[in-house]
Amino acid sequence: MTTPATSAAPHFVVDTRRSGTTEVVEVRGEVDIATAPLLRAVLDTVVGRRPTRVEVDLSGTTFMDAHALTTLSAARRRLASRHATLVVRRPSPVVERLLELTEAEHSFEIVTGSAGVRRAG
Repeated sequence: MTTPATSAAPHFVVDTRRSGTTEVVEVRGEVDIATAPLLRAVLDTVVGRRPTRVEVDLSGTTFMDAHALTTLSAARRRLASRHATLVVRRPSPVVERLLELTEAEHSFEIVTGSAGVRRAG
């Protein structure tokens, strides 16, 4: 089942869908101080459904700031407290750069493609 797209600004869209016990959150556009609260609300709703895994697809993310990273980290901690996992899936080059600069790539399980998985460490 797909949840309709949510848009806060012309350059930000979030779609969600469920596959078994996995929730997939697809984020497209710019995630910044203006749009991070909407992403937080979507993730809060998704986490509230008690999935075993949340995959956040960031392949269409064109900009991401510290507010967005804080939002993802909070969702990851909330899921971990329930023995569930947050996965960053297919991060765009912009997102990969932010994760590297902040050294946050060690905090998330990151799936870069069909076989590329980096575990949080």
